[in-house]
Amino acid sequence: MISSTSCYGHDDDLSSKVVEWVKEGKVLPLDTILQRYESRLKGRLLDVEVEKKHDRIIYELEILRDNGIVYEIKIDAKTGEWLKEKVD
Repeated sequence: MISSTSCYGHDDDLSSKVVEWVKEGKVLPLDTILQRYESRLKGRLLDVEVEKKHDRIIYELEILRDNGIVYEIKIDAKTGEWLKEKVD
């Protein structure tokens, strides 16, 4: 299970647009992403940022796992595709 302490991150312009994009069906709600990958996202959600790279909107999550290591995970906000995971 994920416990969360933050919401959308640093790019205020993109972050404010995410709510609009969700309503328009352009991106998946963060809750949908978290539910889809619940088994892979075990730990504490430290931060969520929204970034745009190569015309892709990406949710960037920082998860603190039980082993004390923070992981950065990137997920395509439109398709929900798991793109990348690395130790932060």
